Amino acid sequence: MPGTHKALQPEKFIKLNMSICTNMISFIVIFYFGYNSLLPAGMEKTTAEKIESHIQQYVKNEDFRGTILVAKNGNVIHKAAYGYADETRKVVNETETQYLIGSLTKSFTAVTVMQMVEDDLLDLHTPIRTYVPRLKKALGKDLTLHLLLKHQSGLPGHLERLIEFENRDISSDEILEIINTSRLAFSPGSRYQYSNLNYHLVAIVIERVSGRSYPQVLQERTFGPLNMRDSGVERLANVPQQRAKGYRKNRREIVQEENIVSYALGSGDIYSTVDDLLKWDQALYGTELLSESSKKTLFSGENETFGNYGYGFRIQQYQRNPEISSHGVLARHGGSMNGFLSNLHRYLDDKLTIILLSNFRPFPIRNLTFELKEISVGVAVGERNRKKFE
Repeated sequence: MPGTHKALQPEKFIKLNMSICTNMISFIVIFYFGYNSLLPAGMEKTTAEKIESHIQQYVKNEDFRGTILVAKNGNVIHKAAYGYADETRKVVNETETQYLIGSLTKSFTAVTVMQMVEDDLLDLHTPIRTYVPRLKKALGKDLTLHLLLKHQSGLPGHLERLIEFENRDISSDEILEIINTSRLAFSPGSRYQYSNLNYHLVAIVIERVSGRSYPQVLQERTFGPLNMRDSGVERLANVPQQRAKGYRKNRREIVQEENIVSYALGSGDIYSTVDDLLKWDQALYGTELLSESSKKTLFSGENETFGNYGYGFRIQQYQRNPEISSHGVLARHGGSMNGFLSNLHRYLDDKLTIILLSNFRPFPIRNLTFELKEISVGVAVGERNRKKFE
């Protein structure tokens, strides 16, 4: 009631307020810096929270931009997008954003070959000129699909070494003409040397034997059946609307970069999303795309001298949870092209999938992928390294 209380003296009021502020500051400090130590065991950070917290370090320190998905047994643990898809228009990346996946395309090309082998349309060890008679004899007389898929052909690594790119979509016939100007660096089968030309030739074989274009074959055999609605093969004439723009960071600034992807036929011309890639990943655990026998061939990796390469995948060991003494099998591929990076790691024994798609480079994508795997199998980042594995 008015007039019934006694007013505080000014000096007492100040002391009381200072005491309250001190207590509040102490509480805030404890909350922010001692939160984890005060949490009951059942309230520790979840795997998803640990993953997000770790990614944020790369967003802050490396300016990471892109979309990341982590799944276990096909169930999504973490999915989020970061940074700009279009910096000029301030359009942010979303989980549905499309990205060029670069050399991850090779994995799709290899799967398509194995599908056609199952249909008795192709043979892995038939001389390649049986399918592409216009391939120069000096190049093709000892080449097979097997050697091309394994990167053991001796062909040059990139078309850029043979021709200056034009700002237009070029045809498969034109790519074959460019390949015919090249020379083999070694006897086929004697060495490993990663080469985009290997997969250009494989894509040309797919087209010649099927009578369909490479994009049509991928749509009919993979994208359509798996309902991968946001995936396809890009050309200048059909750049997808939801595809992020690519960026490169140099010493002074971040600049936009793009690609003439028709020059990457079968080796780097697919665009996709993390959700579509998860559909594809999960299909490879079953027999919707390939039989068990074909998958065994697909994932049959070579030794380190031959790049640990299967057909369109690198096959390596990986470190599992420390309580499991044996190593697991990792089937992986990544991609790097102007303004874009990708990684798809399939930790087969844990049925763990990590997908990173980025429209920004350079960026330590392999490091982040490994660290996300470590978090996902219950290991603190920094406890182990990937020098001998992965």
